[in-house]
Parts: sequence; structure tokens; C-alpha cells
Amino acid sequence: MTSKAKRNVYLCQVNHNFGNQAWLPYSVGSIQAYCQNNEEIAENFEFKELLFLREDPDAVARRLENPKVIGISCYIWNWEYSKKLAELVKTYHPECLIVLGGPHVPRVLGSFFENHPFVDLLVHFEGEIAFSEILIEFLNPEPNYENIKSLSYVGDQGERVNTPLRNLKYDLSILPSPYLSNVFDPLMELPYEFQGSQETHRGCPYSCTFCDWGSATMSKVRKIEEDRLHAELEWFGRNEIEVLYNCDANFGIFARDYDLAVKTVETKVKYGYPRSFRTAFAKNSNDRVFQISSVLNDAGMSKGATLSFQSMDAHTLDLIKRKNMKVNNFSELMKQYRSSGIPPYTELIIAMPGETYESFANGIDMLTSAGQHDSLNIYVCMILPNSQLGDADYMAEHGVETVRVPINLRYSTPSKDSITEYHDIIISTKAMPLEDWKRAYMFSWAVQCLHGFNLTQFLSIFLYAEYEISYRTFYEGFLDYCTDNPDLIIGKEYCEMLEIVERVLQGGSWDVILPKFGEVVWPPEGASFLKFVDERDQYFSEMKGFVEYLITNAGVEIDDTLLDDVVRYQKEMTLSPYQKAKRVNFEYDLQNFFAGAS
Repeated sequence: MTSKAKRNVYLCQVNHNFGNQAWLPYSVGSIQAYCQNNEEIAENFEFKELLFLREDPDAVARRLENPKVIGISCYIWNWEYSKKLAELVKTYHPECLIVLGGPHVPRVLGSFFENHPFVDLLVHFEGEIAFSEILIEFLNPEPNYENIKSLSYVGDQGERVNTPLRNLKYDLSILPSPYLSNVFDPLMELPYEFQGSQETHRGCPYSCTFCDWGSATMSKVRKIEEDRLHAELEWFGRNEIEVLYNCDANFGIFARDYDLAVKTVETKVKYGYPRSFRTAFAKNSNDRVFQISSVLNDAGMSKGATLSFQSMDAHTLDLIKRKNMKVNNFSELMKQYRSSGIPPYTELIIAMPGETYESFANGIDMLTSAGQHDSLNIYVCMILPNSQLGDADYMAEHGVETVRVPINLRYSTPSKDSITEYHDIIISTKAMPLEDWKRAYMFSWAVQCLHGFNLTQFLSIFLYAEYEISYRTFYEGFLDYCTDNPDLIIGKEYCEMLEIVERVLQGGSWDVILPKFGEVVWPPEGASFLKFVDERDQYFSEMKGFVEYLITNAGVEIDDTLLDDVVRYQKEMTLSPYQKAKRVNFEYDLQNFFAGAS
């Protein structure tokens, strides 16, 4: 008796590689793990190779073996690739059912199906249950998907069909782990250093307008069983997973998260892996987050703790539905983290609704004055398709204007395919017109490049502590000095940055590739840092001239010997921003001064 031929299913979740590092496709792996536990699906379908590498989509589509269904998980970094692959699969395999899901699938469809006729089904929100029901319905001679929740498609009469959204309050214990279900075992034979993802809960209790994580249907936070999580950690250790990315919205929100962090460290001690751990901590830091950060930092697994703000302006925070910790609490947290040797990272976003140039620049000044010298990460504001910020009425209310630009896939290996991924970024609002947005971006470039990478960190700390020259005055003064001195190294770089900004405003790329420093896509501030350090003797000579200009404008005087020593100290410390110099033979005890002032 011959066995019944099974229908071939392919699942795809493509990401960029970082050198030899590749991401395990967790989302589609979870879908496969759930589906293959269903007896009817197991009897009728065969899951073929997982598609996770950003290969030539034409070659990928051609090599698929008689695909009957393909499910593609779509993110902002693979949206264009995913659509192109779907189109090619439909071209070479017209009978294949094309299913798109993932966070980037739009809920407001507009003319999506008219523009993408090769897509058969869209899945909104979580995909495990929906995709299993799609496969079961596909077995019918004339499939009818109207009873499957959270789908969009074009009906038989050309009508748009949007089925009711699924209730996402179900118990996550019904979802098996892809790691423990042998889904990824075939990939472990491939010659990559794999990075893995782990979720310990789903959902977010917040409703920030720039994010779609905490939308109404996702606001309930559901936990994954601890036994599964512990077993997954063992799998990561045994399989030598280099980087473990925790993909919770708020790691540290539950008491058990500390125990999970301890278990993660124990796994590294036992196996040597995972070597590092990355996460998005609970939005308002607390003692538990500090304890988790300490455990991970002591094990050398964490790059630091993120203390996010997004904006320091009360009006803006109200408009984006976010509440921050108080600055005095932040200052105390900074001292706590720094005294424990844990670098704290702070995030801001340019051009949120309600944010002006003044409030933005003052916010950065406020954070640096409170002691944020380790890392201030400032991002342009992107529009996620399913966020409230992307709603047409909300955008009109706040005068939001955008430009569509290629995504800066910072620190990645330059893509060899011809498919460019894009996102829409805010370049103007009622509160921050275009010219102010340019000023805000250039100010953030100066702060990130010079302060964050420690090219002027100690100089600015010294002038703030000794002469009450604010950090805002320092970095705005630097931009003015560059404007007046375009022939200097710093002036030329400033002019090049302005050219990049104008390029972006015309829809061009942020990417900077410096062949001297390898085939890597650098963010603009990172590229500027490398160029300054490469010519550090001339750079620091010019910075001395800038400081002289700054203190003259401030109406204060500084002894020439002291100025020489401060600049020399800064130069010595530039390449080791988190290490104190062991011995510095300066006339003044600058080492102790900076240790106290910072």
C-alpha cells in the first residue's frame, strides 16, 4: 500500500547576516512547531526547508519543490524582499497559496491587494493558530477561509474580506517551543554562528502611539511556562548560540524574570553559551531591572541597561501616551548603575508630535546634566504601519510629514541583492518644522559622535563642572564652529553630514561604508567617529581651537597649561570611554576630577 503524497509547505523569515552570524527564524519556527503537532496536518503536509537567508529571491523561488503553501513572516527589515519572493513564487508556482503574516502586514489595507495580486491571504497578529487553520481548510476541494479569524483576502466576487480579529487571551501553553520540537535541528549543521530569540511573555500593557506592541488586542500580557524556558536555555547552551535576544516588550516586569536571568547565566557557566544576552527592559526601571542587569553584567553577557525616555517634554509624552520616570530618579539610577560598573543607555526619538527643537535640545541637556555620559542613543522617528502614529487622522492633527528612505541596517554586512528595504521617517511636524528637524538631527549627530563615543565627553564634563558651560552650549557651539571653519577636518565632516541629511530628505540612504574599516554599514555618527579617530592628532588640535573659541564666547578664562592637559587627557581616554586611566602624568589631578564629575 502506497502512502498518500503530502503537500509541501515552506515557511520563510528572512533577515540580514552580520558577517557569519545569522538569526534563527523563531517566528516561523513557532508556527511549524504548532502545526506539526496537529495530526491532520502531519498526515497531509510536509514542512520543507526553512527559508531564512537573504538569498537571490528568484533562485529561491525556482528551487522550491512543488510548493502548495508558503507562509512568509514580514518585518520592516524584510518587507520588500518578502513581497518580491511572494511574487516570484506565484510566478513559478501559480497554484501555491501565498500567505503573509508578521508585524509589518498592514491592518489598514487601502489598495494593498490591487497592488499585490500575488498575495492570497494576510494574517494579522499571532500566526500559529491561524496558519494551522489555513492548512486544514486548504485540504478542502474549494477552501473557504471566512471562518478563520484575523485574515484579510479577496473573495470570489472580488470583494474585500476581513474576518473578525482573534481573541489573543488564550493560554500560551498550547504553543510548543520550536527549539524543543527539533524544528531548527537541520539548521545547526550549517556553517553559521547562530543568534537565537526567546520570548518569556507576549503582549505589552502600554499604548505608546509610536509603537504597535501595546495595541488594544495585545495589551494583555501572557506568560510562557518556566519549564519550557529553562529547557530552551539548555538548548541554547548545547547548540552554542552566540547571542540570545529576549524578545519581550518589558523584560523585568515580572518577579520571575530575575530567576530567568540567573538561569541564563548558569547556562553560560555550564556550556560557555549563550555568550551574550540582549533585551528590552521594563519601560520604567526599578530595583528588579537593576538586579537583572547586575547579574548579566557580572557574567559579561550584557552591554548595559537601557533607561528609555523617547522624549523629555511633558506635552510630547502626553501626546504619545507615555509616562517617564522623574529626572531626579533617573539621576539616582545613573549613579547606582555606574557605581556597579553597568553602562546605562538612554534612548530619545527626534520629532515626536509636540516636540520642538527647544524641548529636544533641552531634553538632551537635561539628561547629560543628570549624568548620562555612557550612551545616549537618538533615533529618527519612523512610522510603523500599525501604530497610532501611522494613522492618517493622527498624522494630520499633528502636521506630520514624512519621507520614504532606505533603512540604515547599521553594523550589518552590505546586502548583495538589489532589493532595498524602506521605512517612512518623520521630517516635519507642526511643532518641529523641517529646518528645526535638520538642526535637531545635526545636534543629535554631534552629541552621539562626540559625547557618546567619548571624543569630547571629558572636555564637556570639565567645562560644565568648572565654568558652568552647559552641554547644550558646548555641542551647539561645536556646530557653529564647524560652520565657520569648513576647511578643518571637523568642518569638512560637518559639511559631509549636511550632505547626507539632504540626500536623505530626497529619499536617499543613511548608509556610510568606509572601505578602510571593512565591509560594514555604519550609521553616520559611527562613521564620523572612525574618521576623526583615524586623524586624531589633527582632530584634537582642532578641538583645542574649538574650546578656546567656546570659552571666549562664554566670557571665561582658562590657563593654557590646564587647557593643554584637559585636551591631552581627552585624547588619552578617547579609545577607552569606560576605563579610567591607570596613570596620567598631568600637572592637574584630572583623573580624580573626572571620576568625581562624571
